[in-house]
Amino acid sequence: MKQLAQLAELRARLPHALLVHGREGVGQFELAMAFAQFLLCEKPAPGGRACERCSACTWFGQGNHPDFRLLQPESMAADEESETAADSKKKSDQIRIEQVRDLQRFLAVGTHRGGLRVIVLHPADAMNVSTQNAVLKSLEEPPPDTLFLLVTSFPHRLRPTIRSRCQGIAVPIPDRDQAARWLKDQRIENPESLLALAGGAPLSAMRLSETEPVRRRLIAQLGEPRFDPVAVTEHCLGAEPGEVVAWLQRWVYDLLSLRLTGRLRYHLADEQGVRATAARCDPARAVALLHRLAKARSLAQHPLNPRLFFEDLLIQYQELIVGGNR
Repeated sequence: MKQLAQLAELRARLPHALLVHGREGVGQFELAMAFAQFLLCEKPAPGGRACERCSACTWFGQGNHPDFRLLQPESMAADEESETAADSKKKSDQIRIEQVRDLQRFLAVGTHRGGLRVIVLHPADAMNVSTQNAVLKSLEEPPPDTLFLLVTSFPHRLRPTIRSRCQGIAVPIPDRDQAARWLKDQRIENPESLLALAGGAPLSAMRLSETEPVRRRLIAQLGEPRFDPVAVTEHCLGAEPGEVVAWLQRWVYDLLSLRLTGRLRYHLADEQGVRATAARCDPARAVALLHRLAKARSLAQHPLNPRLFFEDLLIQYQELIVGGNR
């Protein structure tokens, strides 16, 4: 990977903090982790890759390298044990200030292997203001031989004082043909269509493939002349609310885009259905619905009542495709 090779060139002149950013699904977290392993590797290979064979690489792969720390929300951490009724407490979606305080104790002692120490914060935008202030202290007076890797898809959510103390590494969307070949190697069907839906982000396309049957059924229902919000709600209850809202956003965006520009961005394989539905839509209503969906996206992670949440959005969608014919 080109970005990994560029990072490898920094090894001899490392800053104390890098802000690795890119749109969701392009692999910035995977890049940061690969770079962290490369820096800790005892016998790094040319081109910025770890050897995968030394003791350091073995420890890193097992998640217990003594000079590495990954700070992420508890909700993102892999469960080592199956969840039981006794473990019913909701896990935090934020990087908590207690985690940063534990990190500061880790930084107060020297490195265990006599080399670098690497800390990855992912996603860095999951820190609230208090947590960012706690991290800022370490960035302002960084310990020796220590590198912070802040990984995010939303760098604007970080305080300017945090961003100003990091060297930025932008991870671009990969070449479409290269990404499609990679997805084919992962045995993903219809990679070109999924890449279009994912805006060219290969990891997002891979995640979309896991729910593709549910999404395909929803798209078919959205294009039906006699759209039934109640029936479609029943179908949506089998999917994550955030995913459903994202599917609706892409569909309505293409309806609007087709009306205004004659072009599709996401649903290249469904052009006929999009055209038939777009002909019944009023562009002003589509813009208003996109605004409502953007607000709903922030509530989708924990809707109080998923059924009512979906019904409300789908009734608004029904008004869009019916209102265009009035």
